[in-house]
Amino acid sequence: MDPLRPARVEELKHLIGIYKQFLPQSIQFVSLLQNILRTNLTLHDTDKEQVSHRLQKTVYIPNNEKGNRLATFVAISREEDLFIFMNTLEVPPTELTHALEHTTYIKWGIKPMFVIGDNSEIRAKLSQLTVEPKVQFESWSDCVNYWMPQTEAAKLSYIVPGDVELKPLQVQHAKQLNEWWPYRYRTSQQYFESAIKYFGAFGLFDKTSGELVACVFQNDHDAVGHLYTVPERCNRGYGCTLAKAITKHIAVQYKQDVHTFIAGNNEISIRLFNKIGYKA
Repeated sequence: MDPLRPARVEELKHLIGIYKQFLPQSIQFVSLLQNILRTNLTLHDTDKEQVSHRLQKTVYIPNNEKGNRLATFVAISREEDLFIFMNTLEVPPTELTHALEHTTYIKWGIKPMFVIGDNSEIRAKLSQLTVEPKVQFESWSDCVNYWMPQTEAAKLSYIVPGDVELKPLQVQHAKQLNEWWPYRYRTSQQYFESAIKYFGAFGLFDKTSGELVACVFQNDHDAVGHLYTVPERCNRGYGCTLAKAITKHIAVQYKQDVHTFIAGNNEISIRLFNKIGYKA
């Protein structure tokens, strides 16, 4: 018997409730699980034929009769854009590491991208598991989470600089976002297309030429992502405007807290989000 099984809707809601008790430290898991629940409930079968595999995630929980008291979960996207997210409240993470070792739901041969929190024991177990079958993997756990409560985020106001117009992005802008993104990969343009269509994104367009000169979008963690300004238009307040716009969008549209994750050495972004009112 597999140690994991797909979570039912009520079990996923219960899992979100557990992690909400540990806010703000648990914001990345609350937001991720809320995104998965909402996406799975709103996407129709016809949409799933076209939407990015990165948006199509299944949450797995321990396959036992005791209930998921430890809030252990593994969330897996589909094979064309295979991301695996995981966490547990158990210390040490015995239940989760046992599941990773014995589950049949993880396709190790596709070389998935693992996204984990700052749990060194989970990282160590992943390293061990990928050595034995001679499979490489990438894990990402060195970013700092910043958050803003929904009540504060919904009240944000912003000024659009006079030389640009603020507009929602359309699917056709995904190609440009993908070209600007330093982490692009084979199927990342489809990811941007789906995120723009189903979540939300904003751009600043030059008033004279109509050219897109800055962008931001809501990613599959329900976080502020890919905040970018073309180099020749930096230091004009574009980033602040866009960060506030997408933050307010998430807070008002989904009535939830908002977060972003920033590399510890990205001092410019850290200063920007601190200025807006985000807290680490």
